Amino acid sequence: MRPFAIVGLVVLTFFLARPLAAAERAIGVFGDSLGDGVWSALTFLLKKNEGDKVFRYTKVGAGLTRPDFPAWIEELPKNLEVDRITHAVVMVGANDLQSVRDENRRGFLFGTPGWKQVYQARIEKMLDAFAARDIPVVWLGLPIMAKDESNQGSQTLSEVFVAATAKGKRVTYLPLIDDFKGEGGAFVTHLPDDAGKSRQVRLEDGIHFTHYGYERIALKVLARFADKP
Repeated sequence: MRPFAIVGLVVLTFFLARPLAAAERAIGVFGDSLGDGVWSALTFLLKKNEGDKVFRYTKVGAGLTRPDFPAWIEELPKNLEVDRITHAVVMVGANDLQSVRDENRRGFLFGTPGWKQVYQARIEKMLDAFAARDIPVVWLGLPIMAKDESNQGSQTLSEVFVAATAKGKRVTYLPLIDDFKGEGGAFVTHLPDDAGKSRQVRLEDGIHFTHYGYERIALKVLARFADKP
């Protein structure tokens, strides 16, 4: 049996077949359109699980380089309290391969030392909000993309993700860069499922996933929460 099949069976058995307590977990999903897909997949996988709720804090076009980040981060603690979030998932970065301005309106080009400093500080502000409430976090890395330019930018983001999450409390960084590669490490739209059948996991835009692809990511997230509740 393929490794993905084993993980899937274990996670689904643990989360969907066990006795449940009411409002056992409130999972908040944060991020951009990629994160939105993860939110959808988690909602689907846990829809029959009365003990879990999945909250959507994702937004198409969102990113940590956006000028509205300061206002958004101020709202984050209140949202965590209102919805009583117990677990957090973050997937962001698809829209962040661009310049950023800090809180003093000073601009930094993408990938420069100043840009990395601002970007990492913003990640750490998010993680501080989760840590203040002792919320375990799974921070998802970016997958392989179809375009070389996007992959180069993703590598820069990944370096910052690793540095920031390593300093966080109860944070698991889950890289996806090797999970959706084809033979020879190339970008592919289809991969075999647990039965060996070819399934589409990525869309033709070279960035986003199909629902099945997002389910594969969601199962990995749930497995991490099972390991570190």
